[in-house]
Amino acid sequence: MITRLYHLVARLLRLLPKTKHITFGQMSATFFVPVYNHYICQDLGDIIARRREPKLYQWLNSIDDHSIYFDVGTSYGQECCLVSSNKTIQVFGFDCGLFQSHFCALNRRLNNNRFTFTFAAIAEKSRQMLSLASNSDTHIAKLHKKNVPYEYQVTTLCLDDFSKSNKIMPTHLKIDVDGAEGGVLRGAQNILASNALREIFIEVDRTNDEIIDFVCSFGFKISWKIEKELNLDILFTK
Repeated sequence: MITRLYHLVARLLRLLPKTKHITFGQMSATFFVPVYNHYICQDLGDIIARRREPKLYQWLNSIDDHSIYFDVGTSYGQECCLVSSNKTIQVFGFDCGLFQSHFCALNRRLNNNRFTFTFAAIAEKSRQMLSLASNSDTHIAKLHKKNVPYEYQVTTLCLDDFSKSNKIMPTHLKIDVDGAEGGVLRGAQNILASNALREIFIEVDRTNDEIIDFVCSFGFKISWKIEKELNLDILFTK
């Protein structure tokens, strides 16, 4: 009975609008709105209302023409889709979350595949297997009292290897990886030392605040900083 009922509900939901076009300054993109995912729906609403990290989005909107933007921790592709609306900017996104990457790939397709997306765990070294714990955003009472957690394995990739193999060097770098930023940066030391990289935005977990000195050791200075309860938003400029 439950399968037939849900089949009917799913077919009815197919009749509802499923996409939303969002403009922020000079950036614009179309996004899939998943009725069954409250997190993405709320997040898209916050972007529309200019409540979602306004300082970050102002920075994204200011990226110069002909730049190369690396986004580590793309989630459902919100920043990559918007930045890549400037067709002169090359955009490369990276994420290892199964659920988020599904929507990132879908949103990439909705926006004419105008950025490159790589499914991998960005880390200090490449070609290692990493076990990840995640959250399904699905409530199944028999399995868990809230959303069901699960685990899976994914291959690691360091940014220096990606940059070298693709013969490309970013001018702008964003890192939002919920505490794993140290490994990302240690695997990008050639990028950090290059003259090409001009700006880095990092959401710094308060348990990893030593990475501030690490980034500054490559000649970067803090342009601005926003204090939050669990982390800091920092823009570094060379």
